[in-house]
Amino acid sequence: MATAQRYGLAFGLGGKSKLSLNQAFNARIGEFSERFSEILCAPVVINSDGLSGTLILKESTACFDVAVALQEAAWPAPLQHALVSAPPAGAAGQDEAIREKAMKVLRKMKKYAVLRVDLPSKSEDEVVMANSIADLHRTIVLNFTETRLAAVRSYRKYKRQANVAADMQVSQQAVSQMILGARWRQLKAAEQTMRDWLKQPQRTMLWPMKSRS
Repeated sequence: MATAQRYGLAFGLGGKSKLSLNQAFNARIGEFSERFSEILCAPVVINSDGLSGTLILKESTACFDVAVALQEAAWPAPLQHALVSAPPAGAAGQDEAIREKAMKVLRKMKKYAVLRVDLPSKSEDEVVMANSIADLHRTIVLNFTETRLAAVRSYRKYKRQANVAADMQVSQQAVSQMILGARWRQLKAAEQTMRDWLKQPQRTMLWPMKSRS
């Protein structure tokens, strides 16, 4: 049986961060790992510097969702992410080789870059545009208040405002205002765009042209 394609995701705080990843995540990695258990191939590993880490995924579609979840877990500390593909078999496809490949890409990222995607099927123009989308998404998240962040996390889990209201012990009107203030629609639109882009191994542009015939 052929071994499936795997993907490495490296994430980091930056060399000047006053926090470590463990401090930023504040024990939320367990919840994160449980949420994405079906697509995680190996445990999340925090590097010895405390500022970076890696994980391995078995599919590309949810890679941006994973990056978003990590950023929300680390809030308000900003994260950078690097996504790479690995051969399905052989030495280059082993866990440590995948993690190191992702870390190499992360280390080369410019200070203000948010996401670097290194996939054979993606052009440089696409990669630049994907970083712009990730940058806008992160900007919205980093401007959350604690209450809006809690509302977004709860909404991702329960999907309905009534359930979020019960979870947060507030009114549905309050939840509606929190979700609106968090710019939920813009976040979801960006996430769906990235999801669609990442699930297509062969695409010549970020948004394919539709036939007018």
